[in-house]
Amino acid sequence: MTYSLTRRRMLAGAISGLAVAPFLSRGAFAQDRQLRFFWWGSQDRLARTEAAMDVFMAANPGVTVTGETAPFEDFFTRLATQVVGGNPPDLIQMDFRYITEYADRGALLELDPYLGNVIDLSDIPTDQIDANRVGGKLYGVSFGVNSAAMLINQTAWDEAGIEAPHHGMTYEQFAENCAKLTEATPRANMYGTSDASGNDIAFENWLKQQNKALYTPEGELGYDAADATGWFELWAGMRASRACVPADVQALEQGAIDTSGLTLGHSASTFMLANQIGPQQAAITDTVVPAPLPRISENAAPGHYLRPATRLSVSAQTQFPDEAVALLAFLTGNPEAAKLLGADRGIPSSPRLAEAIAGALKPAEKASVEFVASLGNLVGSLPPPLPPGAGEVTRLVFETSQQVAFGNMSTAAGGAALVQGAKDLLARA
Repeated sequence: MTYSLTRRRMLAGAISGLAVAPFLSRGAFAQDRQLRFFWWGSQDRLARTEAAMDVFMAANPGVTVTGETAPFEDFFTRLATQVVGGNPPDLIQMDFRYITEYADRGALLELDPYLGNVIDLSDIPTDQIDANRVGGKLYGVSFGVNSAAMLINQTAWDEAGIEAPHHGMTYEQFAENCAKLTEATPRANMYGTSDASGNDIAFENWLKQQNKALYTPEGELGYDAADATGWFELWAGMRASRACVPADVQALEQGAIDTSGLTLGHSASTFMLANQIGPQQAAITDTVVPAPLPRISENAAPGHYLRPATRLSVSAQTQFPDEAVALLAFLTGNPEAAKLLGADRGIPSSPRLAEAIAGALKPAEKASVEFVASLGNLVGSLPPPLPPGAGEVTRLVFETSQQVAFGNMSTAAGGAALVQGAKDLLARA
């Protein structure tokens, strides 16, 4: 989807009364400067971003912003094509799996020279800032924090009369209750949960509960074939008991809200991130609530952590670095922009921004904020930055899980293939 923000009707109701000072002197914008912003996300995110862009352009005459969106599953393929072709967007919505790779290849602009003047991160926790550093240099600014979360169709669980997933529930209890829901629900073709065997966020949470990790601080794989096999066996058991959706139904999910199991009505639970509660609730009429991911045992190590949420990066090839950084700073650090963007891209870790959006949050967004605050001792330490090649490994986890789910590989063969394939990808990156 491509659109020009300058050709769009002003969202007067959304931005009425907002006054934003220009981030750079008006002299810097004496002639028209064209910026292109590329992001992924829902229709709700698009509308919020449009409103914020309007405010920025109104405050900075001479700057024109055009936007481009793509589904997440296509985003980085298109971004890579644009970067290689010498036509990258000026401002890039960046994922934690790819920032190291793009920074290492010289595709991102270093942001340290702008700290303390254009970009103000003075009230952001140091670990959250440093998580966007590669080789000691800052290449991204996050919208806040995020965490893994299960999203639950509470209405469907209540209808079936089965206890829904909740804080402290183990995987054993979760699998049992999901199988009960599949049997008891009056809804056709609904299962207790989606199949998360291909979800690297859920896999990481499960590994961390065993004091393991996706990657070591040195950028090597943090698990072995036995670990991967154990993960695939967990979900094979749930497919066998009909606790989770079968392989052909899971294949319908494409990583977007509009194809999630909750939206399509195939599952009463799914594995996502806390900031997706709002968009998921907007997609269905049933009540959506968050829950922590299941625990492997009552005494397991923390599996959750507060990850830097979606971040913005600037292309190293931009013709207008000052203007692009000003746009980045506005979207990630301006209170009026925060009111418009809400918690869609992350929960602000800045007290100043958190206070600014508190009164403007929708109920589902408030639920995401409250969920993260409720995690308590389930929260562990932030893992090291992901190595180059992590994005390709994420895709491999999904592809291998599908091979196992469709019966083309045994769980053991899938575990071995995942580990060897991941090692090969990391070595080539």
